[in-house]
Amino acid sequence: MKNRDKGFTLIELLTVVAIILIIAAIAIPNLLRSKMAANEASAVGSLRTITTASVTYSSTYGTGYSPTLGALGGSSTVVVATCSTALLIDSVLSAAGAGKVSTKSGYTLLISRALR
Repeated sequence: MKNRDKGFTLIELLTVVAIILIIAAIAIPNLLRSKMAANEASAVGSLRTITTASVTYSSTYGTGYSPTLGALGGSSTVVVATCSTALLIDSVLSAAGAGKVSTKSGYTLLISRALR
């Protein structure tokens, strides 16, 4: 009889697994909602940064708004800001070059100018 008392029974193990699965079923949707909310907040912050940088670009260079996200940013090797590399936003938002599409937090950012 003493040898049988050492381990767990199959029912005990199945009960623990069932409890873990129930807790996971409750927690995972909440974690996904939190991640979506964080990505949306990051996208809003990125758009605010781009808007502020666009207004600064327009008032600084007097040539209107920036044609691309690359013109608002620039690579890390650029030391002096010009109208083609204004250094107003970071390289993640500017996609480190003109004409490239920037992706951050699951959102794709692109400046598009309508032709008139």
